[in-house]
Amino acid sequence: MELVTHTIHTNKIKCRSNIQTTLEDDMNVPDTKPDIEKLIKTQGEIHLTDVSPSDSKVTIRGNLSFSILYSSNDDIRPIHNIQGQIPFEETVNMDEVTASNEVFCHFDLEDCQASLINSRKISIRAILSLDCCQNEHSDITMGTDIVSEEAARAGMDTVAIPDGLNKKYSSIAYTQLTLQKNDIFRINDEFTLPKGKPTLDTLLYYEIVPQNMQSRIVDDGIRLMGDILLFALYTPETEERRLEYIETEIPFDGIVNCNGCTESMIPDIEITVASKEIEVKPDEDGENRLFDIEVMLKLQMKFYEDDELQILEDAYSTSCELKLTRENIFYEKLLMKNQSSIRISDHVKLNNNDTILQICNSSGTIQVDEQEITEDGIQLEGAITLDIVYITDNDERPLNVAKGVIPFSHLIEIKGISPEDSYELQSDITQISILMLDSSEVEAKVVLSLCAIVFTNKSLNAITAISEVPLNLENFNNMPGLVGFIAGPNDTLWDIAKEYNTTPESIMELNGLTSNQIHKGDKLLLMKIVDGI
Repeated sequence: MELVTHTIHTNKIKCRSNIQTTLEDDMNVPDTKPDIEKLIKTQGEIHLTDVSPSDSKVTIRGNLSFSILYSSNDDIRPIHNIQGQIPFEETVNMDEVTASNEVFCHFDLEDCQASLINSRKISIRAILSLDCCQNEHSDITMGTDIVSEEAARAGMDTVAIPDGLNKKYSSIAYTQLTLQKNDIFRINDEFTLPKGKPTLDTLLYYEIVPQNMQSRIVDDGIRLMGDILLFALYTPETEERRLEYIETEIPFDGIVNCNGCTESMIPDIEITVASKEIEVKPDEDGENRLFDIEVMLKLQMKFYEDDELQILEDAYSTSCELKLTRENIFYEKLLMKNQSSIRISDHVKLNNNDTILQICNSSGTIQVDEQEITEDGIQLEGAITLDIVYITDNDERPLNVAKGVIPFSHLIEIKGISPEDSYELQSDITQISILMLDSSEVEAKVVLSLCAIVFTNKSLNAITAISEVPLNLENFNNMPGLVGFIAGPNDTLWDIAKEYNTTPESIMELNGLTSNQIHKGDKLLLMKIVDGI
């Protein structure tokens, strides 16, 4: 007899670690820039350049790129900006990490602030969270059937069952990683200043933010859709208007090739901004009215498939002694992929003495402070930090920023989740709207997108090999030919038949049973059987 096997591919988290680190540096104002009178806004972005695993640790290298908007009294134009970078190298200790497998690093820039040392020098300070994990890929082989040696040699699974062989089957539901790929999605587009806006002279500051991003599997690819939110602050050529801005949304839609993916798969796609650039170009009339925008999105893609497999749960033979080799195997089952949106609103006080003429831009960051698995799902506690850019009536300080913090609490409903389960969480701000209530207060409405993919860890004592030895006739002869048996609370017909060297069908026939279900206290006659002698 030969064991028929089936192999499934698993992907589970081997080790995980996270750290929080502070990035800080001082920067002198370039000689070409005027003195700083007041800092208005600081924008920071993290770009990872290298993630290198070695034994027991991971080295992460990257840059903090920052852009600072400030006002000055030493120039005709009051608003200016400076840019810079802070390189960093961090080591994350991970006892079980190995150099042979890739390490995935998720990062979150929780805070980035600039403070004024003097009019020619500033201090930059940012808090960076790094979450690193290494997955372990393994092939698990388990027995699914037993066939005769002739069938095994012929590569056939469905032939006559070997003499005296009795088999019991069960089914397992599992999720396996089918495909994994990293790629880059490039967005190139142009935007022209509307006719009502003056021609650009100097670009002071800009933000390019992908939002409302959606992904959908198509044949051999991923379709990405969304919008690029562009905010640009500039000085116009006309002297009478000292400051101008433009805010618009640019839609994008494209396909990322991914051979082998199908619509039946379950995607887990993490999208981060790898780089973004803007270039001002002259239009057909030679005026600086064109914005050439390029955004590179980094995609980390995993594709899973749910499957069900009939496996060999137990087996014995009445013609020989069948020995089963078992091994504890571990696999994963997708519990749920939950995509939800939260709408948060609150009033934000503007603690300043400026009169607001117009709100021109608002941006925000998400900070999840606590995550806890409960009976009903994943409970999140966090806050949204808002930067609200507005134009004032003060010619010397025509631009200012108000900050606001909106706390939130949300339960991602996932039935059946347990603390032993593993999950990945992605969060993003899809919309911010600001409504002025009066000169010192606004109403902020924020829409958050949350995506959680949850896996349940399962184990199984699977049959991995079989061997057969001749029946011990001495033990067989010492076994009574006919036995009376009273069923216990946990007895099954299969277990009784295996113990007394008979078959479930023989017991049913001998006792006139029409079902293989027995109950505590049932009285049965058992007759031993031997085949092949």
